[in-house]
Amino acid sequence: MTRSQRHWRILSNDDGWIMGAYGPPLTLDDMRDKMISPYAGSPVDVFLWSIGGHEVYDYETEVGERFGDGYQDLDAGQRRKAENLRQMIKTYGGPVTVIAQLCHEAGLAFFPSVRMNEHYDMEVSAPNYGRLRRDRPELCIGRPGESIPYGSLEWGIRTGLNYAFPEVRAHMTQIIFELIERFDVDGIELDFMRHPAFFRVAEAYQYRYLMTDLIYGVRTKLEEVGKEKGKHLKLAVRVPPTLADSKRIGLDAEVWVKDGMVDMLIAGGGFIPFEMPIREWVRAAEGTDCKIYGCFEALRPLLDEKLLRALALRYWEAGVDGLYFFNFYSMSNDWKRNVLNELAAPAVLSRLSKCYELDHSNRHQPTSQLGYSFLNAIPAAQLPVEFNETFYDQGVRLQLDIADDIESASVDSALKGCTLSLGFAGLVAEDTFEIRLNRIPILWNTGMTTSGNTTRVEYEPSWNQYPSRTQEVVIPGDLLQFDIDIPPLRQGINELEIRQVRRRPVSLEPLILTDVTVAVDYH
Repeated sequence: MTRSQRHWRILSNDDGWIMGAYGPPLTLDDMRDKMISPYAGSPVDVFLWSIGGHEVYDYETEVGERFGDGYQDLDAGQRRKAENLRQMIKTYGGPVTVIAQLCHEAGLAFFPSVRMNEHYDMEVSAPNYGRLRRDRPELCIGRPGESIPYGSLEWGIRTGLNYAFPEVRAHMTQIIFELIERFDVDGIELDFMRHPAFFRVAEAYQYRYLMTDLIYGVRTKLEEVGKEKGKHLKLAVRVPPTLADSKRIGLDAEVWVKDGMVDMLIAGGGFIPFEMPIREWVRAAEGTDCKIYGCFEALRPLLDEKLLRALALRYWEAGVDGLYFFNFYSMSNDWKRNVLNELAAPAVLSRLSKCYELDHSNRHQPTSQLGYSFLNAIPAAQLPVEFNETFYDQGVRLQLDIADDIESASVDSALKGCTLSLGFAGLVAEDTFEIRLNRIPILWNTGMTTSGNTTRVEYEPSWNQYPSRTQEVVIPGDLLQFDIDIPPLRQGINELEIRQVRRRPVSLEPLILTDVTVAVDYH
């Protein structure tokens, strides 16, 4: 069975970090040892490599702008990257040529990953700010001379390319076609989550047909070139976490799936994975040949193994065809073999301890242009919740999706126990709550305060090198834990209701529910 005929289950995206991390010269052995060999023994089938962004490219393109070309005043890191690109082209043909060769030697399929827009904050004069935007500012989402209120969504995405203009679509199509035609690829990824804004906010929905036309053109080109090369070249797209949000911003992804234009769809950016309605994507692909993948994002952060297991089982139980990992590329070979092999095996996962949690809207709140582009496509999550006085007996209602078959695990005596943890900011001793799980009361006075803080596993600051290292980060707050039975906890959607019983003095700081987790532990 050839690479192009297999059903690929585990995908890993590499953002091109290596071009500025080592050398010059950056050698073929460097790329093999630090990028490709770490996947040995792992379940990863497809290696995706970002070719660059902001219309400045880190590979041997002959139709786009190469990084560093025409610039004399580069800093040390930029000079390293530019020189690595020049020398790699001169010595080996270029990065894409090398990566395709190394992937195929290692038994991996190779997809170039094309970022369909970028909204990073940077100076217009920066060498990674594409000349297309600098020379043709009228092609951007924000119009030249337009007054846009600072801090608005329109302000945040104003420097991105506007796909309403034929010139923008023609440029991106040219880049995509070159990758398909010139190189030994097995498919291509169009990444619409890096970053998700392609039109003016008020015009995006009406222009979704323009992006569908672009997708159709790429599909047609893949089929033409695939016939010449004797293999089926696949089209993967990464899109916002919901059908509605994708369509709202101009991406009619459900049409792409149902009309057979795409082979693989990666749902979401991994920012709200425990609340993303992954099942709606699975249902949309029923009766088609399109495979659906659930996304993991390491910088969410999502590095704790129990959280990773819970999310993986949630995706598998929802019916996905595979998993997609973003920003995990520089983890060690041991991690990729041990952790990824667990996550790729639903039967193994079913009886491993896990931790489920509710997602946080404040993990993708805008502090930069980048944040606004994500806000354009990601719906609000259930946390955080600030408590306020209620006049009747209604409380905060939250939904938590548990994928484990805890009922059967309890019957089999495989289940050790389950724990509900609630994290608060501003909690005082006088605060009391009524808690119900699936309408069954959980007594507030049975909660145990474990420590003054919660913790989370994150990358160390210098993580973007091989191998990455992680650290445990303390998050200030108060954490209360409750042992919970089976029932009321159950497989599927669980409703948690929390009602503040006692009114707080106005002088106190706000009381905020910051974290909700359910640990499922096995013997």
